[in-house]
Amino acid sequence: MFWHDRPGDDAATFLVAGGFRHTYGQVFRLGDALFADCPRSVAIILCDRTVETVAAYFGALRRGIVPLLLDSNVKGPALSRTIAAYEPRYVLGHAEGAPDGYRPLRPHGAKVLFERIASADHPLHDDLALLIPTSGSTGDPKCVRLTAGNISSCTDSIVQYLGMTAERITVSLLPFHYSYGLSVLHNTCCVRASMLLTEKSILERSLWQNIEEAGVTDIAGVPFTFETMRRISLSEKTLAALVCVTQAGGALAPRLTKHFWQLFADHGVRYFTMYGQTEAAPRISYVPPERAMEKLGSVGIPIPGGHAEILDAVADTGEGELVYEGPNVSMGYAVGFAELAEGDQFGGRLHTGDQARIDADGFITIVGRKKRFIKLHGISVNLDHTQSVLANAGVNCMVIGRENSLVVCTTGKDIDAVQTVMRENFDFHPSVVRIVTCDELPLTASNKPDYVSLSQRFLQ
Repeated sequence: MFWHDRPGDDAATFLVAGGFRHTYGQVFRLGDALFADCPRSVAIILCDRTVETVAAYFGALRRGIVPLLLDSNVKGPALSRTIAAYEPRYVLGHAEGAPDGYRPLRPHGAKVLFERIASADHPLHDDLALLIPTSGSTGDPKCVRLTAGNISSCTDSIVQYLGMTAERITVSLLPFHYSYGLSVLHNTCCVRASMLLTEKSILERSLWQNIEEAGVTDIAGVPFTFETMRRISLSEKTLAALVCVTQAGGALAPRLTKHFWQLFADHGVRYFTMYGQTEAAPRISYVPPERAMEKLGSVGIPIPGGHAEILDAVADTGEGELVYEGPNVSMGYAVGFAELAEGDQFGGRLHTGDQARIDADGFITIVGRKKRFIKLHGISVNLDHTQSVLANAGVNCMVIGRENSLVVCTTGKDIDAVQTVMRENFDFHPSVVRIVTCDELPLTASNKPDYVSLSQRFLQ
C-alpha cells in the first residue's frame, strides 16, 4: 500500500506548512510514534489541515488502527453521539477537549491522543481500514466501511488518468474528513509528490499568494471553489505553474465548466470534471479533457477498472439508477460498533442512488438524485434540475422540497429573477411553490449545499 515505507523515496518532501518542509519519512515516523504499542482498534481523528492530522491518519493506517474521520470543528453533542455509537478506544483532539470517559495518553504536537478509561475493544473485520461518515459533521453516526484495497485501487486509477508524478505539487483546499479532500492527499502520497498544507479559505488573497509562491501544479475544488475563482481571477504566474485542475463534489453549471475548460486549455492545463461517492473511495468517473466540450454536462466515463450501467432504464429516455462496479466499492455501512465485524455487503456493486443515462460512447450524465425527487400534485419533480435551470439563468439559489411543497431559497437581490425564471420555465401551481430569502445560502464544511439545514428551517 502507498502508505508503507519506500526507502528510496521517503526522503522527498511531503508537506510544506508554515514555511517548513516535512519529508515522508518524518511524517510517517511522527504517526508511528503516536500509535506505538496501540492495539488494533478504532480511533476518532478530529481532522484539520495540519501536519499532526496527516501524520495521525497515516500512522493509524500503518499500525492497523481504524481511523474514523470527523471535522475538528464538530459540535460537542455530535461528537458525543459518534463516540456513543462506536465506543472508540482512542480520540485524537485538542488538549482542552477531553471527551467524557477518556484520559490523555500522549501529546501529538498541539493535539492529544486520548484513551478510553473503561476500554472494551469491539471485534473488527480483518479488511476494515477506514470509516468516513456519510453526512459530514451533522452527528449522524452512519459511516462508510472502506478497506485498504478500496483505497489503494481507487488511488491507483486516479493517478493513472491524471498522469500524476512525483514532481507535482498539490494544495489542501478541501478538508481531509471529506472523501474528495482525502483523495487528494492519497494521490499525493501515492506518487510521493508534495502538498502545500494550508487551512486558509479560498476567499483569502494570501492563500493565492501562497499557491503562487509554492508553484502549485494541481488544484482540486468543488463548485463553490470555481464560483469563487471566477470572481477573483487567477494570476498569470499561478496559471503558468498549473498542470492539472479537477472539479467534483457536485454539478458545476455548464457555462462555468466551459469557461474554466477554455481558460485552462489556453494555458496548457488539463481540466477534469469528475464524479464519485464516499462509498467508492471516492471516485466513479471522469471526463477526459479532450472530450470535455463535446460531452459538456456529462460526468464522464468510469475510472480504470470500473464499470457502470443503468438499472431499470426508462425506454424513451434511457434514464434509471446508476449502478457502479469496481474494486474501489466499499464493504458497506456501519451505524455503530456492532457492524464493524461484518464482511462485504456490497460485493463490489454500488447502487449510487443517482438517476442517470449513459450514451453510446459510455459517458454518464447525472439527471438527479433519487432522494432529490418530489411529487407536486402527483407529478414527479427533479429538484436538481429545477435548481440547475435557475443557476444557468444566473440565479444564486438552492431548491428543496417535499410532497406538494417546493421551496426556492435565494438572497434578496435575486428574488425578482427567481420569479421570472420560474414563470418562464415551469408550470407549477402557485400553491405548491414558495420563494424564501436568506442572508446567505448555507454550505457544509466541505462547501457543498447544506440542504439539511435549509429543510429544517423551511420544511418542518
